[in-house]
Parts: sequence; C-alpha cells; structure tokens
Amino acid sequence: MELTFGKKSVQKNNLQGARQNFLDILRISATLAVVLLHTVTGIMDATDMSLYPLEKKVFLIVLDLITWCVPVFVLISGYLFLNPDRELSFGQMLTKYCRRILLALFLFGVPYAGLELVAGERGFRLGMLWESVLMVLRGKSWSHLWYLYMIFFLYLITPALKALLKKLPAGALYMILALLFAGSSLLPFFKKLFVLQWLPVLPDGCIYLFYYLCGYLFAVGKKDDRQDKESGRISRGRLQLCAEVLLTLLFAGMVLSRLVGNYKVQMAYNYPFTVAVSLLLMWIFGERERKIRKKHRTPLQKAGALCFGVYLVHPVFANIYYKFLHITPLNFPWAEFLPGGVIPRIAVSLPLFFLMILLPAIITAWILYKIPLLRKYVL
Repeated sequence: MELTFGKKSVQKNNLQGARQNFLDILRISATLAVVLLHTVTGIMDATDMSLYPLEKKVFLIVLDLITWCVPVFVLISGYLFLNPDRELSFGQMLTKYCRRILLALFLFGVPYAGLELVAGERGFRLGMLWESVLMVLRGKSWSHLWYLYMIFFLYLITPALKALLKKLPAGALYMILALLFAGSSLLPFFKKLFVLQWLPVLPDGCIYLFYYLCGYLFAVGKKDDRQDKESGRISRGRLQLCAEVLLTLLFAGMVLSRLVGNYKVQMAYNYPFTVAVSLLLMWIFGERERKIRKKHRTPLQKAGALCFGVYLVHPVFANIYYKFLHITPLNFPWAEFLPGGVIPRIAVSLPLFFLMILLPAIITAWILYKIPLLRKYVL
C-alpha cells in the first residue's frame, strides 16, 4: 500500500526502493506520535483545562514536541508520489489510491459517525444509517479522519502537479514554496503572536501543499551515496551533525517557551517551528538510511504495514476511556498512590494511557490486516 502509512511502497526505481527502510522508520515513529497526540488532545477537548494550569502546560509541551507527525506523513506521500521517475496517470490515482481512501472513509467513518448519533440520542434508529453516510460526505465523522479528506485531495491533483513540476523551473518552485510557507505558516504565527488581526494570510490548509511539494524536493535531491567522494561524505557528515544540533535546539526552545514567561501561541501543523522540525527529521532520517542494517528491513515493513490500521482505530479506545468510562490521565483511579505533585503524576499517567490506547489499537490493526479484502483494498 502506498498511502502514507502503508507497507507496499517499495518501487522499482533505485531511489524509492533504496530508501524504504528510512520511510518505514519515519512512518512508524509518526504513527506513535499521532497516538500520543490524540491521547493528549482527547483530554484537552473534553476538559476545562483552566482548572488544570500545570497539566495544560505539560500537554502543550508534549504537543509542541510531537506535532511533526502529520507533516512527516505528507512529506512521505510527496516523496513517493511526486517522484519524477514514477509514472502515475489520473486513472491510476483515481481507481487505486483515491479508491483506497474512500473505502477507508466509509468503512470506518460511517460506523464512527453512527456511534456518535447513538451516543447523542441514547438509542438506535434505522435512519441513523443514512445519516451516518451523510455525515461522512460532509466531513463530520470522527475528527481524526480529516487527514483522509486532505490526502484524497492531494492524490486527485497529483498527476497535474507532476506535469507542472516537469516544466517548472527550480527557481519558480522555490518561490512557490516560499510563498506557501510565508502565507500559511510564518504570517499566521506573527498574526497570533502580535495580535495583528489585519494581517492577510493564506488558508491553513495550504501548508499541506507545501509539505507535499517538499516531499518532491527530497525525492529529486538525493544523490547516490556510492557516487559521493570522500570529501563529500565528510562535508555531508558535518552537515548532518549541524542538522541534528539544530533539531535539538528547536526542541529545547519549544520546551523553554512553555516553561518561561507567558507564551500562549498555539498553532497546528503550520507552526513555523513544527515546519522546521518536520523537514529536519525527514532529511536526518534519510541521511541515516545507509546505517540501517538489511536484517531490520522485514520487521520494519511488517510494523509499517499496521500503521494505517492503528491510525484508523486508535480513537476508539481513547473514546472508550474518555467518553464512556470517564477516566483520563487527569483523574485515573490510581493517582492517589503516586508520589509527588502534579507533574510526576502526569509523567506516569500520560504514558500509561498512551499504552492503553496504543496496544489494543495494534492488536486490532493486526487482526484487520489478516482479512484479505481489507489488506488488499484498504489497509
């Protein structure tokens, strides 16, 4: 499967086939980060966090550190689908990849929407079946499925983008990327930071086109390591070290920004620092590809094959805990047995709930992946 999360994205061209290990590592890491992200946002969306100021600060730090997950998924998609060595017609995109997204939306989105209707009315009506379908068509199923709508649109325009990129000068592409970054990330950040309501910005969704096109740059910008000269390898090693130091400084800066002063800016995947972290992670993991041993390839691909299923089903378990059992990391029953103050308790309860959501999601995804039709057409 070639959806961002899937397994079967090994291609015949050397670039994609050689870098599959690094893509699987990124894919698995990003999936874990998504589960943690929804573990946190599931609490914040259902709780008056003004009653928990310290916990809110901890949650914001966690979100700052993991929000690179969705951008990395989009970068991987751009890396795979916009690669100029790969031919993709509109018919292929429509009948294979877009179909896969639509099947996932309806097979999972309709039951999720139905559950919301049943919970809201505390009962079942036959008409809820059609209402659930309409909710999916309107994009009103469970919130995590927004990604499928977004990636469906990117898939639709992929053939046109590939045709455009063949003719577009490099300078023009960099100009487009600069405009997308400035209009959908940098300017919105300044608008929030300095409360500049008059400042014109691009829609937030434009940042996903930015990531998708950056994935293309990663695909075409990689040179075969075997052709590198010794001096080139040394320079590249220094560049990698600089990138890792910069990544560490970015993470440290985001943590300090929440701990010191009264910094309150909250942004999603267009946060400028998240953009920088996402691009650095993509580049750093790509550079480390040659250090990944071949014996790890099969386990990585097997784990990567479950990622999309984990993404689709993990909110079920978050909703069971938060909405039906009414327990969260803020009030879980064993809190009184933990030593220390608030932050030590959160440091135990948050990882615990993360595992309580992740592990059953992995088991469920594994079971679903064993169903041939789901494995072939959806997962």
